[in-house]
Amino acid sequence: MNSNMHLIRNVISCFLLFFSNSNYAQNIFANPGFEDINNCIEYQADCAPEAWFNIPATNHLVKGRFAQRPVLGQMVLLVPVGNVLQTFNNKRRFVYTLLTCPLADGEKYSLSFYINTANKPFGKLDFYFSEKEPTLSSFNFLNKTPAFTITPQQIDDDHKLGWKHVLYEFTAVGNQRFCVIGNFSPLQQVYEMKDAMNSSGDVFYFIDEILLKPFSDIALCAGYNDNIQKMYAQNYRHTDDITIVKDTPVILKKPRFIADTVTIPSVLFEVNSAVLKPAIIKILDSVINKISNVKIAKIEINGHTDNTGTVATNEALSISRAESVKKYLDEKLPQLSGQSFVSGKGQNFPVAGNETENGRRKNRRVEIILTTVSFQD
Repeated sequence: MNSNMHLIRNVISCFLLFFSNSNYAQNIFANPGFEDINNCIEYQADCAPEAWFNIPATNHLVKGRFAQRPVLGQMVLLVPVGNVLQTFNNKRRFVYTLLTCPLADGEKYSLSFYINTANKPFGKLDFYFSEKEPTLSSFNFLNKTPAFTITPQQIDDDHKLGWKHVLYEFTAVGNQRFCVIGNFSPLQQVYEMKDAMNSSGDVFYFIDEILLKPFSDIALCAGYNDNIQKMYAQNYRHTDDITIVKDTPVILKKPRFIADTVTIPSVLFEVNSAVLKPAIIKILDSVINKISNVKIAKIEINGHTDNTGTVATNEALSISRAESVKKYLDEKLPQLSGQSFVSGKGQNFPVAGNETENGRRKNRRVEIILTTVSFQD
């Protein structure tokens, strides 16, 4: 393609962006550019786009080398679509929002947005609509069928910096109020460790400038502004099962999180092995006794090594040791298996110098970070 054609395409892309923004008044997605940022109650800090929520409730982070420059503005939406860990299939993550107006049964709609996959092949992205608000305790993706799936066939234009434009048209069935975005496939795509975009091993697609509007000029519903206010008022972003729509008034208590770290030295493992020695079992049993009477928000199990050996070998050993610890804890505390997460840090986070044997010994470890939660008025 010659330079003139490139110029024409860029002009058209800019026009489409302007046209989308000028029609935001008809958009039934709130905060479609993700520029309005929520200040979460739990940590009293800016943490996520207003009107968009994660299942499980968390603030997704991404490593700097994977971060994508937005199409417009300063923010994008992170949609989890996979994980480098095989356990991800039972712990899917989703993004959802309340539509400012319910879908009108039989009405035709146009969906458009920009997507960036951080130089990874684009597979698919599922959209699901529901009348009932999804929560961690009530939403099971295994018995849900997406309303439609976005595939490479719906990409109608290459923008710039890895962004591609998606356009899809559909007819609504039912009067659904919520939209859930993610990966609903029962089969998990296999990723390599190098694909992990954060310390939890997540793989994301990046979304920007999303627009959902009816083809006809139907009037906005009476509850349009009220629904936006409800979403912007829901500021809990690290506490599961707190909903936007309340059937009855709920008095929320402020959660208080406390993190405590238990360190297991490598000397308690067999050499270059993830097999647990009896001494580790005693430590883990004491951890189990410690948390039996408290409410656990999250258990992070991080494996670490020194810098001897190759980077790949160290990452594999660190994650296998962390997974061995998780397996034992899951057997003893199966009710907490969904709140425990493992990661292999390899040699990247030393606590001492690797120049001496004593320093290397300190760096070879597994850390269990226990985050407990209590609620205060």
